[in-house]
Amino acid sequence: VHIDKSWKDGRIWSANMLLGAGAILWSIPVTAVQALANLEKLSEIPGMSWIKDIAKGDMAAFLNGYLPVLALIALIAVLPEIFRWVALKYEHRKAQSDVHHSILCRFFYYQLANVYITISAGSVLDSLAEILDHPSKAFEILGKSVPTVVGYFIMFVLTKLLAGLPIVMLRVTSLMHRIYLKIFCRESIMTEEEQNAAYQPEQLELGEVYPDQLLVIVIMFTYASISPVILPVGALYFIAALIVYKKQVLLVYEAKFESGGVFFPTACQRTLTGLIAGQLTLIGYTVLRAGFYQPIVLLPLPFYTWTMIGNFKRIYEHPGSQLSLEKAVQLDRGASPVGEFSETTYRQPHLIVKDIEPSAETGAASPVGPGGLPALETEKVV
Repeated sequence: VHIDKSWKDGRIWSANMLLGAGAILWSIPVTAVQALANLEKLSEIPGMSWIKDIAKGDMAAFLNGYLPVLALIALIAVLPEIFRWVALKYEHRKAQSDVHHSILCRFFYYQLANVYITISAGSVLDSLAEILDHPSKAFEILGKSVPTVVGYFIMFVLTKLLAGLPIVMLRVTSLMHRIYLKIFCRESIMTEEEQNAAYQPEQLELGEVYPDQLLVIVIMFTYASISPVILPVGALYFIAALIVYKKQVLLVYEAKFESGGVFFPTACQRTLTGLIAGQLTLIGYTVLRAGFYQPIVLLPLPFYTWTMIGNFKRIYEHPGSQLSLEKAVQLDRGASPVGEFSETTYRQPHLIVKDIEPSAETGAASPVGPGGLPALETEKVV
């Protein structure tokens, strides 16, 4: 289906504006999830009062710390499907690589919003009563409460390490689908198309996998200097992620589209964007802690990183998207010389075949002769 480029560009622009506004307002559902995901709030739901009787003591403390993590992971899991629907149904993107690239870019910024909304909401909610009692010490109180949110993020990364990566390796969705087919369907009466759909190889969802890894990187950048205790947890996660995804890419996943390497520069740029966010967080934290010289010394770092993003684009990304002169010369030297140029060189073969008509004697098709009459050959009689 032909889609006008200006119409498509207008759709992309409007989608970016709406999703950008959604990222700004994303704090509303995230904060609501953080506030409601505890045993006390759940027990107030009709029919859920039994939770208080079962979960007590250490178990209650564990669940209260774990429920917000699970709620946020469930909320994040919905976003890629929303972005995919926008790319396919609203913007009418045609290439799979273009769809996944749009999901990557948009999902990353929502992940970034998740991190800093959680930090700000957790710090403010935990210290709200103390701030109201001592308004003049608000910055000092926030400076002390910001590092305490690191416990939540350690739990978040550990959940992705101990639950998320095993689910990726086990491919739970495919496993449940095949168990369902084994129990409720007979392969002997299934069509070949149904069997192929059930056992077709999976593809690596780059638009979802890249932002998941970038989220952990942003968390590490944010708390590396504030609470270094999180760094060993991040190192363990990335070691396990390397093992899991390397095995999946080599033995399980099958590439169903070719992106031309467009994802790698985008991932590198988003990584440096996360580094800028971490640097700004550290500067803000030193200000909250009443530092004077530290913010001054750290202030050039975000500008330097931003400059490097532009340099990497100019030196690597833009030249890498085009054929280099050196490679073009090598291809020309290895190409076979063309003696003459035909006017049908770039036409499809079936468009240059002469018209044929059925033969009157043999019933076979034969080329049309002069005057539009069939050019027949006389059969030899033995």
